[in-house]
Amino acid sequence: MKKYFFILIIVCFFSSCNNKFLEVVPLNQLSTATFWKTKADADLALTGCYNNWQCWTNVLWFDSMSDNFYDQFYAFEFVANGSYTSTSSVGLWFESQGGSNIWFSYTLIAKCNNFLKNIESVNMDPTTKEEYKAEVRFLRAYDYFFKTQLFGDMPLVTNVLSLDSIPHVRTPVAQVQKFILNELASISQILPVQNNIQSGGHVTAGAAIALKARLELYTGDYSDAMIDAKKVIDMNTYQLNPDYQGMFLPGNATTDKEEILAIDYVNNNISSTFILQLLLPPSYGGYSALGATKSLVDAYETTLGKTIDDPSSGYDPTHPFNNRDARMNMTFLHPGMVWNGKIYNSLDRLLPDGTLNVDYHSDVNSCRTGMNILKYIKGIPISQVPSTYGVNMILIRLAEMYLTYAEAAVETGQNLDIGLQYINQLRARGNLPPATTLTRDLVRRERRVELALEGLRLWDIKRWDIGSTALNGPTYGTRDGSVNMTTGEVAWANSYIQLDTRTFNPTKKYLLPIPQSEIDISGMQQNPGY
Repeated sequence: MKKYFFILIIVCFFSSCNNKFLEVVPLNQLSTATFWKTKADADLALTGCYNNWQCWTNVLWFDSMSDNFYDQFYAFEFVANGSYTSTSSVGLWFESQGGSNIWFSYTLIAKCNNFLKNIESVNMDPTTKEEYKAEVRFLRAYDYFFKTQLFGDMPLVTNVLSLDSIPHVRTPVAQVQKFILNELASISQILPVQNNIQSGGHVTAGAAIALKARLELYTGDYSDAMIDAKKVIDMNTYQLNPDYQGMFLPGNATTDKEEILAIDYVNNNISSTFILQLLLPPSYGGYSALGATKSLVDAYETTLGKTIDDPSSGYDPTHPFNNRDARMNMTFLHPGMVWNGKIYNSLDRLLPDGTLNVDYHSDVNSCRTGMNILKYIKGIPISQVPSTYGVNMILIRLAEMYLTYAEAAVETGQNLDIGLQYINQLRARGNLPPATTLTRDLVRRERRVELALEGLRLWDIKRWDIGSTALNGPTYGTRDGSVNMTTGEVAWANSYIQLDTRTFNPTKKYLLPIPQSEIDISGMQQNPGY
């Protein structure tokens, strides 16, 4: 029964975020006869563009399309295991309202184009007007960035849509990316240099340059990615947060200077409200939607700063979670771990007193991998679990710029010493010793563990072209075993929980299919492999 309730929540939530593809008239369009007159009108329209510009689920669930996490409700997991098609309903997660894909929708772009056209008639301070326009241009550029990452070629629309101007031809991805980069370069000269606290959640110059650096890294333009990452770092308005775990918990909106771009929590706004119950273990009334994989666990180094396959690493397979990178215990729960005043046990069906263990990994709403996520989750007594959860969802932060610079340094062979310094600042938050040499493997491993559950792993797999290993073959959770509920000691078996077997198809080029419903309407050409 709880599972059906969970699906109902998801359907209702995503129906609120979703609109038909290439909506001609934005659903919130206001008449120019009565609107677009004053700054108050512009403020309201700007808020409308920000509303639902990103859903927080895109941050968390995107990692379950990769080898980092597993989604037990068969939504994004269909993408990860290679079975997603142009007609997949994906558990009512991806699609609703007649099959329109929520990421293929042009509603936000239509809103932005409408704003940019009509704000010109508003009587307001010219400098403020230009800043408002720059913010909206960023939102449009980010949406195009998102679309091209997922679908490749996409129609580039910069004018207000009308019935006779709906494009049916996909613009080459390189052309759309060039548009994005040009927009970001332009608006970075207009927007203020502020962190997310100072801007109150508005887009800033740092966000524009940081997104530009991200796209340049993804397209292999390492020299420019290095330059732009350094620009953000040298702004000196952002600071690494010494509290890695606290950075993702409620209260971060007023304290975290590492945020460059975030979906700010707004009370009573469902698109910005983190639904805690989706991720908690069932013993706390949750649904364990996401679980960490063995592949992610194995990526964390030991406290000696070595990978677990190194014989000198000190890794102990009888205590596999001991003496590891501290960020691991801040990212997911594992059997035998003490959290919120109790021992987490996802391995035993029955507790010592003979009662059913609702957290057992094979039971309804329990974590299938045996490792519930912990990042973003604050320990709260079960009687106090809130219906809304006031946490900012970070989209870009300073650590990513450090990683971008370091990767660009490796790929160009330039400024390796500076890149190593940045990597070691991140390693220090995991209580790891400094690395002595900057290598490709080191940077990729640091990027994976530092940014886990931040929605970037699939795109990293794509640009490194490692899908044949990362997205192919069996997916495993934790090892089987039994937990001593007095000491937390785990008696491990030799077998692992197997979740599924994934099949990687390189002809798809890591892209999602164009929804068949949209092909039927527009006649667009389908992506390869579908």
